[in-house]
Amino acid sequence: MFEDIDTSGDRRISKKEFARAAGLVESWGVTVDDPDATFHSIDTNGGGKILFDEFSHWALHEHLKLDPCAGDL
Repeated sequence: MFEDIDTSGDRRISKKEFARAAGLVESWGVTVDDPDATFHSIDTNGGGKILFDEFSHWALHEHLKLDPCAGDL
């Protein structure tokens, strides 16, 4: 999941990467009406990038729906 959004491979999700992946995130069962606001709510340390632990915490809190057949796990 994280790697699907982190297209640069730098282990951090930029605001641009997150905005481009809004549709993908929605396919996991979370509506992203405002990608910027959602990004800032995930970026809890305010560093301007979403780190893996921040994303993981958010994903668990939001109960993202994975398709085990798609190799997301």
